[in-house]
Amino acid sequence: KERWQVRLEERGDMLLKDENLVPLSPDEFEEMQNDVEQEELKVEEEAKAIHTRATGEKMRWFDDASVGPIEKGPGEEGNEFDVLMVDETDGMAAAEKIVDVLKEQGVCLCEANAPHELLGAAFDEAEALWEAGFFGPPMKVCDEDGQIEAQVWKDVLYQDEHKVLWINPEGQDPRFSGKMKALTSLSENMLEFCRGLGEPLERKTGIFFTHLWNAMLSCYTGDKVYGCHLDNPHSCGNAGSQLPDNGLRLTLVYYLNVHWNPTSDYNGGGMDVFLTDPGSAPASASAARRSKRVRVAPHADALAIFLSERMAHQVIPTKGKEKWFCLTMWCFEQDAMADFLPKIYEMRQKQIESQYGAEQEESDSDLD
Repeated sequence: KERWQVRLEERGDMLLKDENLVPLSPDEFEEMQNDVEQEELKVEEEAKAIHTRATGEKMRWFDDASVGPIEKGPGEEGNEFDVLMVDETDGMAAAEKIVDVLKEQGVCLCEANAPHELLGAAFDEAEALWEAGFFGPPMKVCDEDGQIEAQVWKDVLYQDEHKVLWINPEGQDPRFSGKMKALTSLSENMLEFCRGLGEPLERKTGIFFTHLWNAMLSCYTGDKVYGCHLDNPHSCGNAGSQLPDNGLRLTLVYYLNVHWNPTSDYNGGGMDVFLTDPGSAPASASAARRSKRVRVAPHADALAIFLSERMAHQVIPTKGKEKWFCLTMWCFEQDAMADFLPKIYEMRQKQIESQYGAEQEESDSDLD
């Protein structure tokens, strides 16, 4: 077709005509790169500037070395489940039981009872998509506002999620056609499962959500240590250091790894959930990390459900090249989420005004 075929990582192919290509000398290219880097630094500094003291509090979660003991974890038979869906003949009764566990301890571990063939197919699809390079950043950035929004969500929610793949049955990328049938099926099952929890969760705990995100496919691999965090830390810490409510209410993490071996005593890519009081957010980072833990092995069909605002959690460190996949889904309150970024900007504006006022007072004092 007399066009250049150009392929960019994490994007589709482009076919470009000669007249749409502009030649650059090395010096011109270097100058252009410098301009781009300066603009990116400017945007990054602006994104960092919206951080409140609460963000600093959150970052210190990584620094506390003392961690509480594991109260419940996998044994020779695998994970220790609170609810076995294979034994539940009544879906509504199962939802009530799950919510009772959430109310009591803030986290519920279920064996979801998906067919083994479906789980195996989903793992194979996830691995093929990873190897093909289809995973990318959790948020697409198109402009400066998008960069700031992505930075905020990265610090709050996506610290460990550098490359993910969203499972969107209604608006799937054509490149994935036929490549994620099993993943889509599991994602739709999770959506239905979440909807069934809404009414009993609100009735028994006062926690309610209005919407659900599509499932996010993550891969944990390599020699990595992951951070402890709350998905919605708005109530953690002192009142003056709180982030706004980001709207997240309930988190579900579903594991796909049919190759996990319970006799290996290796749980990398799984998760620890810290057992603080499920009735409120932990008082501090150190209080959360000193608490007892529920350890979840990354075994296929294990579904961990926990309260997004109250339960700190952490991906278990991984080693080597083996890949560990999971699907994560969040239930959220739309109005609160819609107000999240405007409140962030409002807090930033108040910080600027406060800093300006302090500098002005100092300047006036020097004049005196």
